[in-house]
Amino acid sequence: MSSEPTYCPAPWENPIWILLIGVGGFLVGVGILLLGFWGSEGSKDFVGTIGFTVWAAVVGVQTAYWALIAGPVWVDVTEVWREDRPDHPTAVMLIAALAVILSLPPALALTRRSLSPLWGHTVKTAVLAVIGGAAVGLPALAGIALVQRQVTRRAAKSIDQDDVRAALQARSRILRFLSVAGAVIGLAVLAAGALRRASVPHFLRDESFPQEAGMLYGAFFTAGLLLVYGPAHLALKRFGTRIRDHYFPPSEMPAPDSDELRGWLDKRSTLEGLLQLNVTPTQQLQASLFILAPLLSAVITTLAPKPT
Repeated sequence: MSSEPTYCPAPWENPIWILLIGVGGFLVGVGILLLGFWGSEGSKDFVGTIGFTVWAAVVGVQTAYWALIAGPVWVDVTEVWREDRPDHPTAVMLIAALAVILSLPPALALTRRSLSPLWGHTVKTAVLAVIGGAAVGLPALAGIALVQRQVTRRAAKSIDQDDVRAALQARSRILRFLSVAGAVIGLAVLAAGALRRASVPHFLRDESFPQEAGMLYGAFFTAGLLLVYGPAHLALKRFGTRIRDHYFPPSEMPAPDSDELRGWLDKRSTLEGLLQLNVTPTQQLQASLFILAPLLSAVITTLAPKPT
């Protein structure tokens, strides 16, 4: 008598492990900031402020989110990678290019002299940026790009009955990767705003950490996100249009005065809705706000008045 294999949930599917992973990620982030903080008197004074506590808490939430989401994201992107096996060299070059883009901010930060009162600030923030980029940011962006390549190749072939399912799966994957990347960028921008509030004007002059720095930080990563998501969105749109026109080509539309026209249009509209080809203005606004959420976070952080 054969027995079915027992299902072992992944750590991020177990409530206890979720709690432990989240708390562990939070402590790692805060611990990196506190490492060697006693290296100077200014650093010790800075760590003792409420502003530093708020900033450290935001960084801790960042690293907790990375720890919780890294496993599911890597599982998803690995699955896409395995499906992309025939063209691995091109995929490797694509991921390498994304890695270079993500490494620019921490690399530039290391070349500049830090004015922050926190001991080892530049190295610590660079380490955090590398951890977040490698654990979550890179696989999320790579996942969007890899799914886009799959959709483009599939759309170049003849349409078959499995293409509707493939289009829905591709859209679901892209939106999951997109939500992760947007959350990562939004939290990073909020952390930058919290750092400025903690540092200016008691530890840093306003001109050394201008308000616009947070907006530029958010704009850079938002532009990178749009650069990856834009082609994926267009590829899904073209693929869905091909599927719709395959099953309901305009050349086969019944005559305007025929009884079959209404049924034909209803079926065509149903397929368009399933593939999300005709997005309403409200949905377009919601999508735009989601994509721009990281940048909007920077704007709000910049313009909100600082408490006295």
